[in-house]
Amino acid sequence: MRLTLLMATVAATTFSAAAQYGTFSTTAVKAAKATKTIVVLDAGDSPYNRAMIDAIKADWKFTSAFEFVTTGELAAQPIAPDKTYLLKTAKTDPVKFDATFLTLVQGWKVKKGEVLEQKDNAFTSITPDHELAFIQIDPKAINEKNMNAMVALYVKHLLNYLTLVESGKITDKATADRTYSSRNRTIRDTELWMAQDHLDKSIPDAAKLKESYTAPCQVMALSQLPSAVEKKDKGLTVSDVIITGENKNKHCFKRIFNAGTGELMFLRDDAAIFGKKEGFLDEDLKTIERAR
Repeated sequence: MRLTLLMATVAATTFSAAAQYGTFSTTAVKAAKATKTIVVLDAGDSPYNRAMIDAIKADWKFTSAFEFVTTGELAAQPIAPDKTYLLKTAKTDPVKFDATFLTLVQGWKVKKGEVLEQKDNAFTSITPDHELAFIQIDPKAINEKNMNAMVALYVKHLLNYLTLVESGKITDKATADRTYSSRNRTIRDTELWMAQDHLDKSIPDAAKLKESYTAPCQVMALSQLPSAVEKKDKGLTVSDVIITGENKNKHCFKRIFNAGTGELMFLRDDAAIFGKKEGFLDEDLKTIERAR
């Protein structure tokens, strides 16, 4: 299948409503388990590639077989309905800011003349009906800010999501949101590692954070977070923040993951207009503090 470096012409997706979901079909998930997974890597070498290879070899149990190819090599093997594809996708929000996702895609029977479009190693023409599970990621942070360890958590999150759908615990967005909200209280049973870079400027230090959150927590440099992920300790949770857009279109996506299981424990997003609400706020911390 020919790859073309074009911008997306897919239907717009509202990220605030769909930053980490996927299919709600138990049947679709069960069928996908019988496929071979093609893991699509960046062209050339990258921290993302190395982290993805390690994550798949260590934790991928959704399908019994997998294969690594680059975006360029995918051009030589047409998309097939008996395969699933773990790759990066790019979408554009109605307010015209872009975001990148790690997405597990169900293969399909390709129509004559159909091509895959991609830009910067992210595919832009895959429609939502082919998506099994996805989570928003920050390729720049992964490749340029030493945050490639987060790839392992993203992969584990996708596996957890698929398990929840297959078991019938997630059947729509409402049940997914309730699942993640129910985990808020369990963050207090862990030691939360919060990067200072992930805190809004209204929380300048650990002392200010402790006014809203009294459970075990360490505030540290962003560069220290990967060590928590590498420990694979279920007793640790870690912050994750992705900011998209600029000025009046800026948006802040906040997540907390269990460092051992990769389970998504908290998610919230805010419009971050003109430099405001760029990170975790006291109200986010109070939500966790008061969760029952």
